[in-house]
Amino acid sequence: MAVGVAGVKDTTSIKMLTFSMEEKTLTGSYYGSARPREDFPRLISLYQGGRLKLDELITHRYRIDEAPQAFDDLAQGRNARGMIVFD
Repeated sequence: MAVGVAGVKDTTSIKMLTFSMEEKTLTGSYYGSARPREDFPRLISLYQGGRLKLDELITHRYRIDEAPQAFDDLAQGRNARGMIVFD
């Protein structure tokens, strides 16, 4: 699995037999295939209207000075949906 946007000159190689013999799939996406100009305002509107429940997904809030603990908790599997708050 690869996550992120590659550089302009980045390349990779793939063993092609893997695709058919192991039934692999290669899929690319940018912004999760969202259309930011259309989708982001709609998502904000849904959130502000109480129809998109995001706050309920946050399991712990960390202050910015607690960022190292937040990342350690994530790495150790103690908190997968923590949020670092920049106040």
